[in-house]
Amino acid sequence: MVNDASSEFIRKFEIKAESITNDIDRSKKYRAGIAALAQKAVETNNTIFLDAAVGFTGKIIDDHDRSKAYVDIIRGTARVAINTADADLACRSLELSANTDKGHDRSHALQGVVAAMADVGMKIDEPAFLEDSKELAGTIEYDTYRSSAWRSIARTQHGNNNNNNNNTPDAVESANKAMQIIDMSKHISRDVYRASAYVDLAQLFVDLGQEDKAGECITKAVDSSAGLEDEFERSSVFQTIAETQVRIGARTKDNGLLEDAVESFGHITREYYRTSTKQTLTSVLLNLKNDELVKRLA
Repeated sequence: MVNDASSEFIRKFEIKAESITNDIDRSKKYRAGIAALAQKAVETNNTIFLDAAVGFTGKIIDDHDRSKAYVDIIRGTARVAINTADADLACRSLELSANTDKGHDRSHALQGVVAAMADVGMKIDEPAFLEDSKELAGTIEYDTYRSSAWRSIARTQHGNNNNNNNNTPDAVESANKAMQIIDMSKHISRDVYRASAYVDLAQLFVDLGQEDKAGECITKAVDSSAGLEDEFERSSVFQTIAETQVRIGARTKDNGLLEDAVESFGHITREYYRTSTKQTLTSVLLNLKNDELVKRLA
C-alpha cells in the first residue's frame, strides 16, 4: 500500500514534468521535484523516492543544477540512513557524492555523509564507520562544512554516552577540532557564517559540560556579529547568542552572562525574533527570580 502510494506520487510528478514543452522550464521542474522527493524520503524513510530522484537527474540539462540536485539526494539518503541505522544507505550516500561539483556542493554533501556514517557507526557498534567518518571529514574543502562535520561527530559521540561513558573526552576532542577550523579559517566569506558556527559550537560545548569553552565561543560569535548589516541575519544570530548566554548563565549561576544575554537581546530588531527570544529569556530569568533583568527586557 505504501509503495503503491509512493509510486503514484512519483508517476503524477513525472506526468506533470513531461507535460512542460519548454526544455529549460521542464529541467527546472525536475530540479524542484528532486528536492521534494528527497524530502519525502526523509519524512517517510522510503527509499523509493530516492531511487526515483536519482533517475530524474538525467532530465536536468544544466550541470550546476544537476549537482545541486545530487546534493539534495545525498543529504536525503544520509538522513534516511540515520533514521533507519542503515549502513548500506550511508555508504550509498558517499558513492553518490562523486556526482557533485567539487567545492561548495561536494562539501555540503559530504557534511551530511559524515554525520550519517558517524551516527550509523555508533548505532550498529561499528567503530570502523566512525573512524571512516573522521577521515572523510578531513577531506571536506569548505571550512564551514568541515567544522560542521566535526560537530556532528562530536554530537554523535556525546549522544552515545548512555552506552559508553568514556565517549565524552572523545566528543570534546572532536568539538575542539571543529572550533580550531573556524578559528584558523581565512576563507569564510561572510561574518554571519563565522558567527553562526561559533554559536553552534557554544551550544555544543554547553552540552558537553565545557562552559568555559562555550563562553569563549559566544564572545567570538558576538565579535563576528559586530559588522552584520542585514537585519534578519543580525536578529537571527543574536537570538541564538542571547539564548545560549542565558542558558550558560543559569547553569553556572553567572549573573554577568545573564546581563550579557539581555544586552544581546537589544541587538534583535525583527519582531518575530524579539518575541521568541523575550519569551525564552523571561522564562529563565523568572525561574531564577531575577526580576530586575526581566524588567530590562520590556
